[in-house]
Amino acid sequence: MALQYRAAVLHAAGTPMSIETVTAAALKPTDVLVRIRAAGLCHTDLEVIEGSLRYPLPIVLGHEAAGVVEEVGAAARGVKQGDHVVLSWNPHCGHCFYCDRDSPILCEQYLGEGPKALPFDGEARNHLADGRPLQQLMFLGSFGEYCIVSDQQAIPVPKQIPFDRACLIGCGGDDRCRGRAQSGRDRARR
Repeated sequence: MALQYRAAVLHAAGTPMSIETVTAAALKPTDVLVRIRAAGLCHTDLEVIEGSLRYPLPIVLGHEAAGVVEEVGAAARGVKQGDHVVLSWNPHCGHCFYCDRDSPILCEQYLGEGPKALPFDGEARNHLADGRPLQQLMFLGSFGEYCIVSDQQAIPVPKQIPFDRACLIGCGGDDRCRGRAQSGRDRARR
């Protein structure tokens, strides 16, 4: 039976998110199912809500989160069931020009696929009750009870770190996210 869980879904900019039951797809080989224990609200999420940063809708926002690994795909590496993890919004291909030069923030696939709000393979991991695919902000979509991410996005952390603090590590302390959001605001003002 497919996993069903609640998530905050944004259907249109400038409107409130609604709590809805969504259905998770079966895990792909390198997918990781994470039960979200804490998620932060970032200005990037607010920009999508307000409409100044455009993404395909409907979408589950949230890209700074921490939780517990519930299940891993058959080929997932570096993480196991029960691990406490911080989620990273920056998956990368590992072999493009920029990844080869240790600059995954500039990964060609990340930059090309990010605006689609779907995993690198282009297949939605969650669906609304009516069957429509549900997008994930910044490859995460953590404003839900669960989230499906690639194995490289689930970073194990010590179990002693409280989830409400760990969730901020993935974005709140990351200059790359603040810089990208700022450049998005600058483009919106032009």
